[in-house]
Amino acid sequence: MHRPFVAVLSSGSCGNSILFRSNETSVLIDAGISCKEMERRLSLFGAEAQDIDAVLLTHEHTDHNRGAKRFCSIHDIPVFGTEGTLALTPLEGTDAKTIERHGTFGVGNLSIRTFPVRHLAAEPVGYSIALDGIRASIASDLGSPTEEVLKGMRGSDLVMIEANYDEDMLMNGGYPYFLKTAIAGDHGHLSNEDAGRLCSEMTSERTKQIVLLHLSKDNNTVDLAMEAVEKRVLCGGGARPSIAPTEHGCQNGPFAL
Repeated sequence: MHRPFVAVLSSGSCGNSILFRSNETSVLIDAGISCKEMERRLSLFGAEAQDIDAVLLTHEHTDHNRGAKRFCSIHDIPVFGTEGTLALTPLEGTDAKTIERHGTFGVGNLSIRTFPVRHLAAEPVGYSIALDGIRASIASDLGSPTEEVLKGMRGSDLVMIEANYDEDMLMNGGYPYFLKTAIAGDHGHLSNEDAGRLCSEMTSERTKQIVLLHLSKDNNTVDLAMEAVEKRVLCGGGARPSIAPTEHGCQNGPFAL
């Protein structure tokens, strides 16, 4: 028997995958690295492919679904996604299951709630996973801290949220102008400042841990992301959760629930 935990197998534009692990049920949120690399990184956290009960896709971009088809087909693992996500994800030979963009479904003893996010994708979602009164919520690609995201993630013991870019680094960097505006737009990615504001609004006495996801290797640094979020979350006299960054393309955690 072990405590439930969440571990980041990979985060960033090179690939995204997050493990939610418990004694009875384990799921992957996204499968954006190769099947072989997912298997290897699962083993670092004491898990194997046969321990995974489902893969939950947030959206159809390659850095979130790269390994989904092979991993789910050879290991006979169902893959869940919205209708728009599944329609644009190569999943031939898998057991693909459609979920609503705003709803609740179950995998084993997990209760999983979806909530819409704004991103340049067909029907992107975030996930909030509950087990025995404990809740972990994940939103990794989103352009705006909307009320739906706030409601979807509020009341979580563990919050995993994108902190993709520092505004000055993005605007003064070498990306072409159209790409800068797309990243900074309402359907792009979440800035450090917006991540901090969102975390400050959703954090309560229940929130024990905040994990920062999808840090850009070109337009962000760990120090800048941490500074922006800590300034917002820890400046008041209320809850003081621990805050941890993820390194681009690396495994991080585990984060106990």
